[in-house]
Amino acid sequence: MDVEMKTETSAETNMNGIQALHPTDPNPPPQMQPQMQPQMHQPPMQPFLAPTPPAVSATSARPGSMPPQPTARPEKPVAHGGPTRQFLNQAITPHLLEGMKYLAVYEPEKPLLWLADFLKDRSKEVEG
Repeated sequence: MDVEMKTETSAETNMNGIQALHPTDPNPPPQMQPQMQPQMHQPPMQPFLAPTPPAVSATSARPGSMPPQPTARPEKPVAHGGPTRQFLNQAITPHLLEGMKYLAVYEPEKPLLWLADFLKDRSKEVEG
């Protein structure tokens, strides 16, 4: 690779045409900069082999090629989480989300006051 050398004020040239570094030169010429060390060759990674599924027993009710029969879907989703989370998800979250959707679309001047009034009105509708 040929490198074209430019004469700069921070470098001096000796008798053989080689630039000498000036003590205040922040950018040494490319041939004087440290070279990166080549990376070591790493062996290829072994492919991951998944464990073999267990064999289907002869007493099984259906063959392995037959898909399982769908079960009836529950009317309500199964409640998950602790009792506090279940209570909030059933009693509060649907109403709060509806109010927050309105806030995101219309951006009222006093959003907290509007949300408080919305929840108070919703409470009268739902709880009587």
